[in-house]
Amino acid sequence: MLIPPEALIDGCMRTLLESVLPDVGSRFARGQLYAVADVLRNLRDRVEPKASLAEAESKSAADALAAAIAALSEAGAGEAAARLRSAAAAAPASAVARAAALESAVTLAFEALEAVPPAAGEAARRALVAHLVQQTLRDVAQLKPSLLNEISKG
Repeated sequence: MLIPPEALIDGCMRTLLESVLPDVGSRFARGQLYAVADVLRNLRDRVEPKASLAEAESKSAADALAAAIAALSEAGAGEAAARLRSAAAAAPASAVARAAALESAVTLAFEALEAVPPAAGEAARRALVAHLVQQTLRDVAQLKPSLLNEISKG
């Protein structure tokens, strides 16, 4: 799932200023914390999501949706398949916006599959779940090595 960088930075800012700052005692450390907050505040609107991640996300979601549309059509849920087809076709061309629109369509696909007998929708469910697994792996692959050891030392 692609979380906008602005949301991540806003969360960091909120944590630093609302939770960390009140417990910082020295003037020097408070000054350093304000300097980091200032850098984050200025960085916030200059960061863009990686297009390559959004493109991989879009391709994976589009493939899963195609399988769901086929399975819904075969199961006699033509109306649900048509809604998904329209949602997928309406996804914009820009990588980040396309990924977000296709993710919304994946949610619609899961909802549509609730009305289909389990056996008839099994192939679509497998395709959608495979997309979510790949999405999770892409998300985890972007994480940097943990600093938990340093954090635990204080």
